[in-house]
Amino acid sequence: MNSTNEFPSQSLLIFLITTESLCVAIGVIGNLFVILYNARWNTDKNTTSYFVINLAISDLVVCGISFPMFIAEETLILMGKNDVYGLSCKLNYSFGYATLSTSVVNLMMLTIDRYICIALPLKYPHIVTQRKVSIALVSVWITGILNFFMIFFTTRVTNVPLICDVNIIVASVSTILFLYVPLGVTIVFNVKIVQIARNQGRKIAAQASSLQTSDSTATDELSSRKNFSQQIKLFKTIRVVFGCFLFCVTPFPVICFIEFIICNRGCISKEIILITGLLAATNSIINAFIYGIRDKEFRRSFKHLFAQCCERR
Repeated sequence: MNSTNEFPSQSLLIFLITTESLCVAIGVIGNLFVILYNARWNTDKNTTSYFVINLAISDLVVCGISFPMFIAEETLILMGKNDVYGLSCKLNYSFGYATLSTSVVNLMMLTIDRYICIALPLKYPHIVTQRKVSIALVSVWITGILNFFMIFFTTRVTNVPLICDVNIIVASVSTILFLYVPLGVTIVFNVKIVQIARNQGRKIAAQASSLQTSDSTATDELSSRKNFSQQIKLFKTIRVVFGCFLFCVTPFPVICFIEFIICNRGCISKEIILITGLLAATNSIINAFIYGIRDKEFRRSFKHLFAQCCERR
């Protein structure tokens, strides 16, 4: 019997509902605070902040819409109502593809922004204007909406809860255009930024060992080094975000490719597909923790807000 034709076990459903409920609680609070911090309290607000806010909004959609839809569907199945999962399955798959593409395209834009800032610091204000940032942010959501409709109108409902039959051609085109291409571009620019950082580090070390300069020149060099260090620190945080994204998201499309393209359905158990899909979705709660670990101001603002909430109570 094909492994994808079996109903999910009760233990698997309970595990999924419990995990997803925790993701909703943690993800909604964490991403709301990321948005609030960057919009209100971030003293070093720049164009990167808008991309971070946009990424947090995308994660908030996953935690506030996609997860509750999955929880509702799994709860109904657990209650024995197996005839209600048709439309919800299509919506879940469509939202999953849409939010995944939105996140990866947003990370690509974020990385390109950091590359321009580090590689061309003097030209950066003229290249990255408010108008161009607005166009980039809108294009991110257009990508997600386009991906949503592509998957929704080509996905068919199966007789197995939580499993939909996605059109192979559409899914392949969507995965290549909206996942692998942006991932490739992001990796290329990450490598370029690392190379620039290494070269700049050698120059700074050479200047430090050279003869003493005048006070004004030394002050200018110190200011330049401090600004460069801040940009590199921000880039490292973004690189950690991207690394976690790769770790969480990569297994799911690989498993789906093996299952639907190579094996033509049936060689991978439904449990593995669902677990890797859950892993991909949990990436939406990780970014808030990354900012909290790497940004002192973020932690300080969170503690201040938490203290205010406790005082009011």
